[in-house]
Amino acid sequence: MRTRKILAGLALGTTLGLGLMAAPAQAAPATAPVASADAEGTVAARGAQATRHFYSSHWTRSDCIARGNYWLSKHPSWVAECDPGVGTDGKFKYHLYMWY
Repeated sequence: MRTRKILAGLALGTTLGLGLMAAPAQAAPATAPVASADAEGTVAARGAQATRHFYSSHWTRSDCIARGNYWLSKHPSWVAECDPGVGTDGKFKYHLYMWY
């Protein structure tokens, strides 16, 4: 009985000890490089590259274009794109993608 308690205590202590010593998965290493002012200036001068984001699906092309124009009026720097395709329900639709 005493041996069981000792083994259980060692196992629990080791588990807790390792858990406290291990760094969290999202922690950055202590020697992480820091961006210089020159690097930030280059990114700002070049501009960020736009990425394509799915926004919504519409039954008609005119509805898709109207929704895209609505968002373009709110965000002039974005680009709207209506692509024909099949929705998750298996029916033909126009999918609105926004580039920003």
